[in-house]
Amino acid sequence: MWKDIDGRLIESGGRWRMFLGTYFHNIDEKGRVILPASFRRALEEQGASNRIIITGQNKCLSVYTREEWEKSVEKMKQIAMVKPEAEYIIRRMCADAAECGIDEQGRLNIPVNLKEYGGFKKEVVTVGRMNKMEIWDKGLWAAEYQKMVETSLSESVTKELNGLWI
Repeated sequence: MWKDIDGRLIESGGRWRMFLGTYFHNIDEKGRVILPASFRRALEEQGASNRIIITGQNKCLSVYTREEWEKSVEKMKQIAMVKPEAEYIIRRMCADAAECGIDEQGRLNIPVNLKEYGGFKKEVVTVGRMNKMEIWDKGLWAAEYQKMVETSLSESVTKELNGLWI
């Protein structure tokens, strides 16, 4: 059974928490961004004292707990066994990854190289993606969100998602 927490965070039978919602924050000159309180609670309850940040697509950063990061790495290793070109993706993921903690004010410190990759100037958006969160430059997120709204789902995807959301 799903239990609603703060209208944003969903608990699934007490086993794990998802990151949901969209939050707008400023990033300071040192590369620190405040994580939403509901995201911090979920991380604390998972015992996640460190986060893994990797570059994502479209200039956003993906933030995983160590457990979710390890699951992703294992999946990539399995894919690489049958598709050797996946090694390039694994190499990039690991080369760009940074382990970061959250300070007492609830701020995540983003390394300079990842701040530059994301094009973060002042305003950023933190977006929940179920088992991970993403951090976007506000302008890039607005463009990506508009693209998502305008893009129609293919028939095969619509059939797969039937009854789940649409």
